[in-house]
Amino acid sequence: MRTQLATVDISNLFAPHADAQARAACGDALHHALRDTGFAVLRGAGVPPETLARMRLAVKAVFDAPRARYRDATVQKDNYRGYVPLGYFTPNAGGARADQYEAWKLHWEASATDPVCAVSTLYGPNRWPPIGFDVKGAVLAYWAEMTRVNDAVLGALCEALGLDKGLVLSMMDKPLTNMTLLNYPPTPARDDLWGIHPHKDFNFLTLLAHDPVGGLEVRTQDGQWMEAQCGAQDYVLNVGDMLELLTGGRLVSTPHRVVNRSALQRQSFPYFSVPRFDVVVAPLLAPVPGFERSPLQSGAASHAIWYSNWPDEAVQDAAMDLGHYAAD
Repeated sequence: MRTQLATVDISNLFAPHADAQARAACGDALHHALRDTGFAVLRGAGVPPETLARMRLAVKAVFDAPRARYRDATVQKDNYRGYVPLGYFTPNAGGARADQYEAWKLHWEASATDPVCAVSTLYGPNRWPPIGFDVKGAVLAYWAEMTRVNDAVLGALCEALGLDKGLVLSMMDKPLTNMTLLNYPPTPARDDLWGIHPHKDFNFLTLLAHDPVGGLEVRTQDGQWMEAQCGAQDYVLNVGDMLELLTGGRLVSTPHRVVNRSALQRQSFPYFSVPRFDVVVAPLLAPVPGFERSPLQSGAASHAIWYSNWPDEAVQDAAMDLGHYAAD
């Protein structure tokens, strides 16, 4: 049984003098790690330490502030941006207790006048925490770094798998990419109580900075749970359902959960890359034996998944048409 995630050094994806062979080796290593477990640790991402440090300060400032300031900024079904109170969402499956986290939900920042807003209600400006700290500045600087890393990793995986890199990266124009600022209180050791219940991500790729507290656990192929250990300057990477579908099951979307058994507050800020709303995600390679999933539209499926956070909502038809967006 694997007891530790594979670590992949991706520095050659950004090195200006790295040759094609060195870059290809990065892609092959990523492919190998993600086809087996769906998770890997990234080393050499090149994120400036000050950008990450500023991001950590921003998240701390958000959850140090009085919650009364967020009373008018709670997420709503028609605007899944803003504050998520502790215990606000309950998993729909299994009758479990509410997840033990609070959050601030953010999406790809779109001006209200951007043409994409006229054809999809999923876009628009974010709500930013009404506090003195410049959370927006810190988040957008970090977001740009994560987009850089995401696109490099996605491109390397395309080359390793023989996919059209240009086609796949074009899906990330005006994306539904989102980020969650998270705060977890310590959680008692109970089988029905989690920071976040066992789940799979629904996107292309998830990037998560090193967590000094711990608590992220990944389910192994034999059904056991292992902690996702990650070095201080490294990032946890995992595959979501959309990328599993795009690759015909060659990259694996793996269940994971958060259990904060420490005596500390755990804070994290995962970045979830999601294609533009009108992209139809379907296998670009012949599916592996036993992999059978229908194509889905990114926007419709995302809408259904977000709505399913409310216990009174059933998942909607992921094939519904939200319109077509023509890029400028």
